[in-house]
Amino acid sequence: MRAVVLNADWDPKSDFKLGSKDIDGKLTYLGSKVWRNPRIEIVEKDVPVPGPADVLIEVKACGICGSDVHMLQSDDAGYIFYPGLTAFPATLGHEFSGIIVEAGKEAINKGTGKQFQVGEAVCAEEMIWCSTCKPCADGYPNHCERLEELGFSIDGAYTKYIKVDARYLWNIDHLEELYGKQKMFELGSLVEPTSVAYNAVIERGGGIRPGENVVILGGGPIGAAACAVLKRQGAAAVILSEPSESRRQMRSEERRVGKGSRSRWSPYH
Repeated sequence: MRAVVLNADWDPKSDFKLGSKDIDGKLTYLGSKVWRNPRIEIVEKDVPVPGPADVLIEVKACGICGSDVHMLQSDDAGYIFYPGLTAFPATLGHEFSGIIVEAGKEAINKGTGKQFQVGEAVCAEEMIWCSTCKPCADGYPNHCERLEELGFSIDGAYTKYIKVDARYLWNIDHLEELYGKQKMFELGSLVEPTSVAYNAVIERGGGIRPGENVVILGGGPIGAAACAVLKRQGAAAVILSEPSESRRQMRSEERRVGKGSRSRWSPYH
């Protein structure tokens, strides 16, 4: 199968110091300090073989995240823009959904307590957390001491098939009855970025009281998702401030089509 792989050269800047979780020549939590000359390659790879707790998924939809773009973009010295956890080469893509084509005997669906079945539609978490370290035990798996990330440090979903441990999967079959199969997959690929927004404004930001007004700075996908989350939380008005004219026009059109939206636009440029 063909895969879209990002590769780069390990060439640390003079002020870079190898951290306790970094692996020299392979993995770092400070990508923009280390990786140079990023490049996209189309690579032929074998179809992954799932283990007892794994599921093999045929990818049906996968988003393009700003992080994907920033891993390919570089500064004048050739260093990537993306500042976080990275290990190259890696197949890109972490906002995805698909169909199960094979499931291990220990691949348990959290929703049913039973083995995942071939044909189920699923989406996946992007962060591969260990479940046993203190941050995981405290409910902050995004701070996992042994964190890996699909599409950043291990192979992601810009390919036909991806192998994922069942603990990171969520069934989305119920969306088909409401939206149809194609829209179900598209919505499934939006679960990850929407979860980022939810974690920011509800889990870490503390949420709001119903009836409060909210201002969100930035009308990109995460900002738009935050608007939707906060309106469902009961915000009286959500004001989305966006400096980019093209994005302002896009969000204005979405609001016009939606008609029932209570979001507003600021004159911020």
